[in-house]
Amino acid sequence: MSSKFHVLIPDGNSTWALTVMNCLSQNSDYKFFVLSDKKRTATKYSKYTSYYKFYKKTSDKEWLEIISKEVKDQNISIIIPIAEDAIGFFINNSHDLPNSVKVIPLPEIGNFEIAINKHKLSRFLNEHDLPHPKYQYFSSFESYSNEEFDLQFPVLIKPLDEKGGYGIVKFKGQKELDKYLNKHSNFSELFIQEYIEGYDIDCSVLCLNGKILTHTIQKGKLSGHNSFAPQLSFDFLRNDTLLDVVAKLMQELDWSGVAHIDLRYDENKNDYKIIEINARFWGSVEGSRFAGINFPELAVQLAMNNAIESTQYKEIEYMRLKGVLKSIKRKPSFLFKKNFLVNNSEAMSFIKDPIPTFYRFIEWVERRM
Repeated sequence: MSSKFHVLIPDGNSTWALTVMNCLSQNSDYKFFVLSDKKRTATKYSKYTSYYKFYKKTSDKEWLEIISKEVKDQNISIIIPIAEDAIGFFINNSHDLPNSVKVIPLPEIGNFEIAINKHKLSRFLNEHDLPHPKYQYFSSFESYSNEEFDLQFPVLIKPLDEKGGYGIVKFKGQKELDKYLNKHSNFSELFIQEYIEGYDIDCSVLCLNGKILTHTIQKGKLSGHNSFAPQLSFDFLRNDTLLDVVAKLMQELDWSGVAHIDLRYDENKNDYKIIEINARFWGSVEGSRFAGINFPELAVQLAMNNAIESTQYKEIEYMRLKGVLKSIKRKPSFLFKKNFLVNNSEAMSFIKDPIPTFYRFIEWVERRM
């Protein structure tokens, strides 16, 4: 029998699968098995992937049968779902897997569904007296036209099914909003939220039964392709006031597993507003590893009933690979900051395992041709 610990990534096509594998690759005892509903993904070309299998997804029943067979055939010890679709599947179906396999800690399905829906989450926050931006929800253009609009401008329209800042539109006044909605009146759901003057700040957590076991807090300092996109560089810092807000949120949700909570500092109210919960692994998870908290590794240890030691993370700056490229474009001499690039950026992960990133670049070029 192999001495390697067999790890199954069931959604190798997810955006964040590669960065999770990079975190787990720090443990040489792991052997990675990847399933995907796409024939080719970045994870297929990673040097850490020992086994890659494409399956066309059909029903949950058939997917469960496929995973159960892979667990038995490949002697899988642990399953790590990455994105929300896979996490939801395993919340509902992990009890039907072979007894030989473990799944990382996951929340209860009802609270998970609250966390991943902006409208449900805002209603939950309101009911539990947790700080959040004021919002309104409309089920149709007719309901928007007939109901009183009770928000202060500026406001944001946010798609309920998008992540990463996609589809968010900001409006400074009523005329601008009405003009936009008259042109886009064929909607079945409309979620509008007051814009908070201040800055974005995030908290990443690993929880069990509503208690935060470990966390990191990070504040962005280099914006992405727009003001609502994920930050490309950020500082890890400590903030007990913010942590208290997140701790109460996780307690009310009785949360188990990982989550990445987006918040915004309200400079007018001098408090932190909960904006969104990413009920999955996140793009900057490798930054947390550099700061001293390896969330994927700790989730595995927790699933195997091993104790999680309380560890203080380092207050460092970390930069995503896109941030490195953006910084070099702005100032070419940034390329010679060797110590920073090695110890505070995603550059080393790219150098160690470059082919997946090249594959993503080719995909990006093909989409624009």
